[in-house]
Amino acid sequence: MEAKRRPRVGAQQRREEVIEAALQEFAHKGLHGGSTITIARQADLSHPNLFRLFSTKKELFLTVLARVFEIIDREMVRRGEAAGSDPRPAMSNAWGELMGRRELMLMLLQGYAASDDPEIRDLMHHSTQAVFERVEAMPEMNADTAHWFIAEGALYMMASAMDLPARAAEDPWADRFLASGGRPEVTGH
Repeated sequence: MEAKRRPRVGAQQRREEVIEAALQEFAHKGLHGGSTITIARQADLSHPNLFRLFSTKKELFLTVLARVFEIIDREMVRRGEAAGSDPRPAMSNAWGELMGRRELMLMLLQGYAASDDPEIRDLMHHSTQAVFERVEAMPEMNADTAHWFIAEGALYMMASAMDLPARAAEDPWADRFLASGGRPEVTGH
């Protein structure tokens, strides 16, 4: 009986498949709990070939974190920058959409949790700083409003991690929590 061989794909497509499989694994199990064997299997790749694409497990973890911040930039920050006079509604809607991709939220939490590692801490620091500073520079925003926006986003990130959106229909507290969140208005720079 001959095993079916997977058609050849380019290294870039293979990397993308590994990153997607790694997002699923690391989001739920973190850097230390995530298995490169499982990632390789999910990406339909041999374990040794995984390490030809990413030399270490930590390099793969960092790549996945960087990808999550690229998605946040593309799908939330840029939408806010393009919104015009008040970017908050556009960014809030975009963050709500991102919350629907629970693995992204879990991966962010894994990145912050793994920030004891200097390389991970630096990536999380610089990426979070970049988001904050770009939000802060938008029309009608300043350091205080950017702070509140990011803080509220982190709170909803935790809600997504707890899967509150899926529970809201049956859980009055989850529904109330998700519907709450009036933020103080801060004006001026």
